Amino acid sequence: MTKSRRSERIGVIVAFFVLSFLTACSDSASNATSKPTPTATEPNKSVVETSAFAGLIKNVSLYPVPGRSGDLAISLVVSIRNSGAPYRAHDWTLEVSTPSAGVPTGLEPVHVNGVVELPGSNKSVDLAKEDLTVKGVDPIARGSQVEGVLTFVLPHIEERALNHNSSSLVLHFKDSQGNSYKTPKAYIGTKVGG
Repeated sequence: MTKSRRSERIGVIVAFFVLSFLTACSDSASNATSKPTPTATEPNKSVVETSAFAGLIKNVSLYPVPGRSGDLAISLVVSIRNSGAPYRAHDWTLEVSTPSAGVPTGLEPVHVNGVVELPGSNKSVDLAKEDLTVKGVDPIARGSQVEGVLTFVLPHIEERALNHNSSSLVLHFKDSQGNSYKTPKAYIGTKVGG
């Protein structure tokens, strides 16, 4: 093989390697730029918006359970407002604080049929139609409010055990995500604004 032919072959081999190298670099550069890169203006899709519930006990009625005069019923007119994402309100429990001994707390609501008069309002309420556990099945939309009645039964308790100004009630509840909420204390024997 002559010297010029050898130089020619080496030149072709070198050119081949250079071309291969440049092509490989070009492919990896174009692949790197074709992938989308996150920007600061894209929202974080993993953030889950929560509800923002606020509850208020607007009215309290104490009365003997019909047909069971030794048991006391407490019916609450409750308002729940949501300023966050739409979720359901549920898992209602009533905290009862009183100086009287033996009064249960952590009570769950019962479904009641019947009409009761709200003290001081000259207004009657159909408990079955206004049951907040039924109304609360649907999510409460942002900026919306739902109002209804919850009734609790205190077995073997008479009205006089709670009917004084130092007894209070707090309603606890949760949203669909398990976040806990509670109403401000409502004192029995005081007029609730609303």
